[in-house]
Amino acid sequence: MRNLPDKFLGAMIAVLPLPGAPRYGGDDARIIAQALSDVAHYHAAGVDALVLENSHDLPYIKPPLPPRAIKVMQQVADAARRQFPGPIGIQMLEAANETALEIAGTAGLDFLRVEGYVFAHVGGAGLIEGCAGRLLRRRRELGVEQIKIFGDVKKKHCSHALTGDLDILDEVKQAEFFLVDGVIVTGAHDRTARAGGIAARPGACARPRADWLRHHAGEPRRLFPPGRRLHRRLDLPAGGPLPGRSRAEAAGGLHARIPAAARRARKRERDGPKQTGNLRGKPAPARAAAPGQTPARPPVNAAPADRRPAAPGWCGGWEARRRAGPGARGAG
Repeated sequence: MRNLPDKFLGAMIAVLPLPGAPRYGGDDARIIAQALSDVAHYHAAGVDALVLENSHDLPYIKPPLPPRAIKVMQQVADAARRQFPGPIGIQMLEAANETALEIAGTAGLDFLRVEGYVFAHVGGAGLIEGCAGRLLRRRRELGVEQIKIFGDVKKKHCSHALTGDLDILDEVKQAEFFLVDGVIVTGAHDRTARAGGIAARPGACARPRADWLRHHAGEPRRLFPPGRRLHRRLDLPAGGPLPGRSRAEAAGGLHARIPAAARRARKRERDGPKQTGNLRGKPAPARAAAPGQTPARPPVNAAPADRRPAAPGWCGGWEARRRAGPGARGAG
């Protein structure tokens, strides 16, 4: 592989739609000429490396790719190699990594950008599974081990719910264990970084805090909009980030952080002790009977004025009989 500096600028050559794509224009020569024009502009601008990619083959499909598309991409790679002296890489979407390796080996390119090197995720074309084992075996079989493999980790525009229990450090370690030559970090496709909700972990890349709940099928939403009562209750500035929370706590709302016993204690402090009679702690007076009706009996749990009211519920009748004596208990 041609040498890359420690800090380098790589430019992407987004190749026009290839044969078989819905937007293919029918002119292969124009595809090659446009790619070479981009190569010339980037070379004049002094970039350190180039990456070829079939970015306009929308919507993407998983391999196998159309043979005519592979043939035209091979011609683009050969022409770019003759025109640009620095390192050139290639990526074939979506996750056609072995196809990209074959093109790179034939054209003498230097590296691959690989989607789905380890673990699995869901992309626009469906489930993308780890390819490290097959890809490195194919590289050995073709005898092109000088071509380096740079693997994407937690790639943007994809759903990573399948590996939601793994952070980016776990993926980097697994990729290193599976003999990757380098990793590419593009970040999640959301507004977490712009919102300032980043908590650094010692020895790892920054990871989003849990007060943002990512919805992979759409735009992320803020769990608690700015200015809500929760910020005042937790003595936080309105609109500021919330303390770190797990996904389960975030989905459960505020009550996921307050135990049930604590909520009942707060309610007792707010409402005061439960009353069985009127507000002065005395039993409620019996209502007068209407003419021709039997007077209403006093409530069973009525207590003398000098004693505290009986506890509410089923034990109230038992308490009244105990105070009345054994005779009343037997009569009941």
